[in-house]
Amino acid sequence: MSGPPLITLTSDFGAGPFVGLMKGVILGIYPQVRLVDLCHDIPPQDVRAGALVLEQALGVFPSGSVHLAVVDPGVGTERRPLVVEALDMLFVGPDNGLFTPVLLADPSARAYVLDKPRYHRQPVSATFHGRDIFAPVAAHLTWGISPEELGSYIGDPIRLDWPRPYRREEILLGHVLGVDRFGNLQTNLSRWEVEAFLAGRPAEIQSAGLVIEGLSQSYGQAEPGAALALFNSLDRLELAVNRGSALVRAGLASADLFGLEVRVRTR
Repeated sequence: MSGPPLITLTSDFGAGPFVGLMKGVILGIYPQVRLVDLCHDIPPQDVRAGALVLEQALGVFPSGSVHLAVVDPGVGTERRPLVVEALDMLFVGPDNGLFTPVLLADPSARAYVLDKPRYHRQPVSATFHGRDIFAPVAAHLTWGISPEELGSYIGDPIRLDWPRPYRREEILLGHVLGVDRFGNLQTNLSRWEVEAFLAGRPAEIQSAGLVIEGLSQSYGQAEPGAALALFNSLDRLELAVNRGSALVRAGLASADLFGLEVRVRTR
């Protein structure tokens, strides 16, 4: 990565001083670092939603980036603070499954418990490890300090239950992973999986009471208020309603979506 090092910040902190306090610690250690706010409006304590945000960053930021992520309902407990080395990047945050997509994307990923207090801000608060452990560690990583100097290797970082697509007879089965602010349902079905299964044949997609015929290239290809399926900017199958909300159309709450089955058939 050319130029000053880069740290992204992801949290469920929302408005308020907490994000700024983490930035203050980082800049106190490395004033020239570039800081990118990835997302701070993750629903409180929603580790899975935080993991989905991090997944979107994997193919966007340059090699050498440091990703600081704090969605940490277990702060101050026995849960471990981590740095994960994967995909030629570094990920800093709690060991609660937040880095599941990172670990899945890079089978050679290595995780280290941050057990070297000299690299932490002192005293360490029991309620704000984002400021006192994760922010200073992220800053030290940008100085070129290795993960091995910051902590001890572990072979068992926590992973969330993360469904994978599979075929059952003449159906390709995937799952809804989350929903965006527009009410679009995001699935774990990649473009190449769907296109390989269809082999040029027209598709029928079913999920959450929605039955969608065919794939669209863009939202505007469907009539206003009509449900559609398309590949989003991550090249994942997405279920949407043009100028509406697939979440509302399905009559579901966000908390009920994860793991919801998506069926792709040929017509």
